[in-house]
Amino acid sequence: MINIGDDASDNRPGIELAERIAGLRTTIGRHPHSAGEPISAEERRELLAMARHPSVIAIGEIGLDYHWTEHHKVPARAQASLFRQMLGLAQEVGMPVVLHTRDAFPDQFAILVEFPGVEGVFHCFSGNSAIAAEALARGFYISFAATVTYPTAHGVIGAASIIPLDHMLVETDSPFLPPQSRRGTSNAPRYLVETVKRLASLRATTEEMIADATRSNAIELFRLHHASS
Repeated sequence: MINIGDDASDNRPGIELAERIAGLRTTIGRHPHSAGEPISAEERRELLAMARHPSVIAIGEIGLDYHWTEHHKVPARAQASLFRQMLGLAQEVGMPVVLHTRDAFPDQFAILVEFPGVEGVFHCFSGNSAIAAEALARGFYISFAATVTYPTAHGVIGAASIIPLDHMLVETDSPFLPPQSRRGTSNAPRYLVETVKRLASLRATTEEMIADATRSNAIELFRLHHASS
C-alpha cells in the first residue's frame, strides 16, 4: 500500500507511519493547492533529505489544478512555478512522480516536456481517451479511481476501456471519491475491489487479470521489487 504526501503537514507524518506499518510506503509532495507559498531553500533541503528515506518511493502529489483555482485562490502561475520546482526535485533524486491534474492537461504536458526522463503516473485520471493516449505516448502510467464506476464519467470510462493493461494502475484516492454504490460516504482502501471489478467489466476480462496487471505495474513503476514475493 502506498500513502500519499501532499505538503509539509503530512510528508513527515507519512514517513513516520510507514516506519510503523510493515508493507506501507509513502510519497512526499507539494499539492498545487499549497502553491501560494513557494518552496524555500530550507524546505527544499528537507524534501531532499526525506526523498532519501527508504520508505519514500515517489514525489507527489504534484501538478496543476485549475478546477479549484478560485476556491483555493492559487494562481496558475504560482502552481506552475511550484510544479517545476517539484519536477526538478524528482529529476535530481531519480524518482517517479504522482501527478495531480484537474482541467490543466495542456499546461501540464507543456511543463513536463521541460523535464526529460521524468516518469510517473497520472493519478485519479480525469481525462478522456485522447488525453490518455498523449500521456501514454510520453511513457506515463494512468491510474483509475472509483470515478470509473460513475455512470456519467464518460471520458474516464472511455479511456479505461482502451489503454494498454501494462500501463494501468488502480487506486482509491480515499477518503475521497467512493465507488458509485457508496456515494455520499467516505472512501476506503477496501473498496478498491469495486474499481477493479468495473475495469474488468469494461475490458471483458477477469478481475484477477486486472489485479495482477495493476499490481505488477505498481511494483515496476515504484520499484517495489522486494515486495513481489
